Amino acid sequence: MRTGGLLAAAVLVACSLVGSSALAQSTLCPASFPGQAGIIFQASSCTNSVTGAYSNAALASQSLGELATQDATNTTMASISDRRAIEAQRCADGFTRVNGTCQPATSTSRFAPEPPPDATWISMPPALLAFEPMNPILTKAPVAEPTARMAVWTQAYGDYERLTGQSPGLGAFSVLALDVKSTSWTGGVLGGADFTFRNVAFGGDGLIVGVLVGYESSHQSLSTVSISSDPTSPSGSSTMQATLSGPTTGVYASYFDGRFSTDLALKVEFFNLNLSFNDLLGFQSNPAVGFPPTTVPFSGSGTTSLNNYTTSGNVNYRFPVSANVWTEPTAGFQYTRSDYASDAEQLGLADGSLLRLQAGERLGVEGIWGAVRMTMAITGLLYDDVLVSGGALLNAPNPLILSNQGKLRAEGILALNFSQGNGVSYLLQADLQGGDGLFGAGGKMGVRVAW
Repeated sequence: MRTGGLLAAAVLVACSLVGSSALAQSTLCPASFPGQAGIIFQASSCTNSVTGAYSNAALASQSLGELATQDATNTTMASISDRRAIEAQRCADGFTRVNGTCQPATSTSRFAPEPPPDATWISMPPALLAFEPMNPILTKAPVAEPTARMAVWTQAYGDYERLTGQSPGLGAFSVLALDVKSTSWTGGVLGGADFTFRNVAFGGDGLIVGVLVGYESSHQSLSTVSISSDPTSPSGSSTMQATLSGPTTGVYASYFDGRFSTDLALKVEFFNLNLSFNDLLGFQSNPAVGFPPTTVPFSGSGTTSLNNYTTSGNVNYRFPVSANVWTEPTAGFQYTRSDYASDAEQLGLADGSLLRLQAGERLGVEGIWGAVRMTMAITGLLYDDVLVSGGALLNAPNPLILSNQGKLRAEGILALNFSQGNGVSYLLQADLQGGDGLFGAGGKMGVRVAW
């Protein structure tokens, strides 16, 4: 029978609580309930020397920490990539893009203008005396580029995402089957100002350097369930509502040379986190003192602040398939350091870091629809969080279900970009992700203005 092991674990946990925060105890766990007192929060449980219950609210809170930065970082990198594509495809002043090549916006006739009716030819026009190729468009030298070209852009976007994940419990709660569902609505504004330098290392290449500013607000709903296979340890559940919002700033650089391109961004986010929860705690029985399995409802709320420091980069190489179709292998990384305020301990959160690696390929199709240029890109990625440290108080024995550490997962993205040619473009995106206990679906809409 597992009861003895559960109680022994509860006693060991209670004896290890020296220095634990009283605030943490009161936020995620009730200080007492009829018949029991001295209950405190430790790792993933609400416990004293008699009994303990798995905290589904702690699981939700820690899962929230895993989701805090992904969407904002993905949006930033996509915006930088779009900005680079615009500069890479832009023709010099006086030229326009026709069938994928830059050609003069207007052409001059190779013949001299016809004289007025009352005039007479004085001499043969010089244009007829000199030999010229039959296609002067292909031989005309491009207009000189300025040393640095400045641009300013801004983008508004909204995003929806739903994730589900499952995992067995760990340690003293190995009799539990855990389930997490997360729904998030995110909206924000992101802008940048940059300079583009051409012919930096090679003829025709380009370097973009700029600064980022923005604001993001995300509302997330998380529900967690712990189903027990042992009658001495009742099942539990929780629902949590959380709002994460604040400004962001950073710098970015992008380089392109022919088919090769690479992007790099360094970004800091200053978030405020507000959450509230309702938890149903299943306290284990203790026959030695006559304590039966007991469920206890509990609710609470809390606030804290979070600073995220993120460095992310991508490397791409594009292969043309036809005049309007291309394929592009891509690889990248993302490193995030999360620093919480000291009161985050009461919510089961702690400072941490994450390193994600990803690789995949894009297939793009471009075309003209009336006066609108449309680009459709289908992206397939494999990704893995190869390093995850901290993030959750004591980080064990609570599995971070929505974390990708050591779990190779896949993501598919379908993106449609519509450009009106006057600096205004629109984005529609849908994505799916899954693998190893995780499934997610989401969509994004955005509008972008550059001048």
